[in-house]
Amino acid sequence: MKEQIKRIKLWQKGKQPGPIGIELAPTLKCNLDCDFCWRKDKEDIDYSSELSFLDYKRIIKEASELDVKEIKIIGGGEATTRNDIIKIMDLVKKNKMFGYLCTNGTLFSEDFVKRLVEIEWDYIKISFHGPKEIHNDLVKDARAYDNVIKTLELFKKYKTLYKNRLPELEFGFVLVNKNYKKLNEVLEIAKSNNVKAVFVEPVTVYSKYGKKLKLNEKEQNEFIGIAKKSYLLANKYGIKNNLQDFLKVNLIKNTNVMSKSIQEKSKGGSFLTVPCYEPWLRMGIRVDGAIGPCGFFDESSMENIKEKSLKEVWLGDYFNKRRKQMLDNNLPEYCKKCCTTLVSNNQRIREELK
Repeated sequence: MKEQIKRIKLWQKGKQPGPIGIELAPTLKCNLDCDFCWRKDKEDIDYSSELSFLDYKRIIKEASELDVKEIKIIGGGEATTRNDIIKIMDLVKKNKMFGYLCTNGTLFSEDFVKRLVEIEWDYIKISFHGPKEIHNDLVKDARAYDNVIKTLELFKKYKTLYKNRLPELEFGFVLVNKNYKKLNEVLEIAKSNNVKAVFVEPVTVYSKYGKKLKLNEKEQNEFIGIAKKSYLLANKYGIKNNLQDFLKVNLIKNTNVMSKSIQEKSKGGSFLTVPCYEPWLRMGIRVDGAIGPCGFFDESSMENIKEKSLKEVWLGDYFNKRRKQMLDNNLPEYCKKCCTTLVSNNQRIREELK
């Protein structure tokens, strides 16, 4: 948060610092078929447009030159299906940036875990959605739960074999009507497997399957009581969490129309009350090289990293247009699918600036 505030204040003073972070989506391929995924029922996905390793080598070098502090390797697909993903991650660490990986955690070999420990990778978010039967049902793989537990056991093994610090582990828990009563069980699993954080994300509806998973009003209200108890348990175990954000129903109710929550908290029209600070803080680079301010940005971007440098894009017309939109409190259509954690983070930024 301190670095985010620092950079925003530089923008306020008319300076143009680089982004604090860059999100990379290296592939759309995935080994699972999760019911809540954006890929569900999509028949026109182009799997052939992935950036090459040389593209990522240049991107990471340019990111370092722009004083980027963090590289997040995120979804779209499952990053570990790429054979060269560990080489990309190694470049992040060699350029002295914080490394974050979002993964389903099912494809980690012992050699892969060993390499992650050796390069001192920083953070791994593993999608984990409940006890065995529920988790496997949601991701449509009868082996998924056991494979995640095997991955966690490998990290515990290398904790004793290596003096290098292990990556910090997080569970990303997609909140649906099949698992909303199981959060305490997930916290127990986290505690016994050295998982230091559990963050909850209400399901965003992308398909008819996702629509069936959304909590109804009764379940939303019931989850408030569950969140209160789980919040106390998580804090007792020293597990970082975002459960305080769910002690009222709005963030769950407004999933898929998150612009309501964003604008509810950003009235006023000044820089201190813009809806979202991402265009001043981050860049998202999609699998084909298209660039935007976050993982939810619209498809109309004409900028592509294959054609321009990071600096040219960051200081160019596209990002300046996005910044003006936010200053004018004019939210693009894609903001409807914003995640609750990002909405909450922007609220904290506003409070710190004030």
